[in-house]
Amino acid sequence: MAAVAAMCLTGCTNKANTAEETLDFENATPEAVVSSLAEKIQSGDATAITEAVQTVQTELSKLLEDGNVEKVSEYASKIQAFVEENAEALKGFNIDVTPLTNIINQVKALPGNAEDAAEAANADAEEAVNDAVDAGKDAVDAAVEEAKTKVDEAVETGKAKTNEAIQKAADKLKL
Repeated sequence: MAAVAAMCLTGCTNKANTAEETLDFENATPEAVVSSLAEKIQSGDATAITEAVQTVQTELSKLLEDGNVEKVSEYASKIQAFVEENAEALKGFNIDVTPLTNIINQVKALPGNAEDAAEAANADAEEAVNDAVDAGKDAVDAAVEEAKTKVDEAVETGKAKTNEAIQKAADKLKL
């Protein structure tokens, strides 16, 4: 009888360790984390569920702080689906998932992948090119205006000198 109890305890302990290991975001896949959360709900242990949800919140926060956008996005989408599917069960255990939902919403606000980042970079580059073209056009327009003004001044100066020379020549002829 003692041997059966020992085996049962060993089996339960190993299962608990496996579940805890799947909450290790460094080594577990998002699917394993979600599976572990599902196991906690099925166990009916409110304390274990609360601890697991808090662990997930902490791990997502760490990933977010570290700027690991790809990994945190991967986990967030899976965990969000899990929270939505198990909302009633979580409420039944009086588990507040608001902090977890807030973290997931923060993740959604981030550029989620390389395509988003590339699109943003392309948009910024295109805007910079357009600004440079506009600045170039403005500079050319200003240079053309300045050149016209100088040409007009030169023409006026030339006319004045020509008229002055004509007048001098006419005055010499009258003498």
